[in-house]
Amino acid sequence: MAYVLVMSSLALSVSFTLGWVLWRTARGLWRLVAGPPARGRAKPQAKSRARKAPAPRRAAAAQKPAARKAASKPAQKVPSQPWGLTRWLSRRRSALPLSSLALLLYALTRLVEFGMTRRPQSPPAGYHDLVNALGWLAAGLLALALLNLLARWRCSQATSGSDP
Repeated sequence: MAYVLVMSSLALSVSFTLGWVLWRTARGLWRLVAGPPARGRAKPQAKSRARKAPAPRRAAAAQKPAARKAASKPAQKVPSQPWGLTRWLSRRRSALPLSSLALLLYALTRLVEFGMTRRPQSPPAGYHDLVNALGWLAAGLLALALLNLLARWRCSQATSGSDP
C-alpha cells in the first residue's frame, strides 16, 4: 500500500510539473506570436519645437584654465548594457520555484529510496534510475536558477547605473 501511495504521489507531482512547464511554454509562445499588447494611444508630437539659441563662444573662452582642466577629464565609465541572453534570463521568473519543487521531490524520493533499501524486499527495478535522474534534474534547475538570479542582478546594476 505504501508503494502505491508513494508512486502515485510521485506521478502526480511529475504530471503537475510537466503540465506547468507546458502551460508556461504555451503562454510564452503565444506572446511571441501575438506581439506586445497595446499600452494606449500614442501622443501626437508637436509639429513645431522651440529652438535653443546657440551658446555664445565667448563664454567658453572666458572660462578659467582650472575649469577647462576639470572639464577635459573623462567622465565616469558608464556600465555597458547586458547582453540579450542576460535580459531574457532576467525576465524568467519560474526557474527558482521550479528548482525548489524539483529539489523537494528529489529529497522525498531519496528518503523513500532509503526506506525501501531497509525493508526485506528489493525496490522496483527502475526506481534507483528515477531517483538519479530526478537528482540531476534538480541540480540542473538549481544551476539555471542561479544564472537567473545573476542575470537579474546584472540587469538591475545596468539600470541603476552604479558601478560595483
